[in-house]
Amino acid sequence: MIRSVLLLILISILGSECSHKIASSTVKSTNESYSLNTIIEQVNKNSVQSKWIQAKAQVSIDGGGFFSRGSMNIRSLHDSLIWISVSKLGIEIGRGLIRADSAFITNDWESTYWQGSLREIGLKYNVPASLSDIQELIFPSLDTSAHYLGEQKSLLYELIRPGQPSKKYWISTIPELLIQNLSLNNGNTELKIRYEDYQKQDGYWFPFTHRHQFIQNSEIRETNIKFSQIIPSTSLSTPFHIPDDYTLIK
Repeated sequence: MIRSVLLLILISILGSECSHKIASSTVKSTNESYSLNTIIEQVNKNSVQSKWIQAKAQVSIDGGGFFSRGSMNIRSLHDSLIWISVSKLGIEIGRGLIRADSAFITNDWESTYWQGSLREIGLKYNVPASLSDIQELIFPSLDTSAHYLGEQKSLLYELIRPGQPSKKYWISTIPELLIQNLSLNNGNTELKIRYEDYQKQDGYWFPFTHRHQFIQNSEIRETNIKFSQIIPSTSLSTPFHIPDDYTLIK
């Protein structure tokens, strides 16, 4: 379960490392022009701002089986690391640690571990990813250093980040500017994410339900994450240890 969850999170991100930046300063509309910078700033202002974030969730992966459902505890340090603990029936069955240049997973159920890099995973699944991409997926926000093309469609803003891979965001205007849907394409690989059940707390908005649909070579995988708690923090511990008797798997 822990390996599947972590790998699904990693391969579900089509990173920006190969993107070509195209500048745009406004969102085009049939009636008027809107400041693109204002939209980006407001979306990020509405998202959780804390450097440290802790979240708890229930995760389900299609395919059935004992390890297709479980509880997930996430601790994230902005631009530095993501720590994940996965439990089943109240028992921890594994942990994951993602850094900018590496990733580690322990499977306590089978006494095994895996280690590698985001680049290695990207090459294997043809989905280049970065740590910031993963954090932006879990805690929806927009990259202020990137360039977008935009258009207003009814009550939604559509923002496109051209390149390979390409990213398309659908942003609501009511009640707030919030990312509702995200679509990413990289050749034969496509990721669709729907953010639901936005709730406001402590001045920020967070979608407590994430629905992922990952399509590659006509094969479809679906992952649902239902959060029960998200807490900004000043500091969190991220203990991680690989026992000497665990077997390395590839």
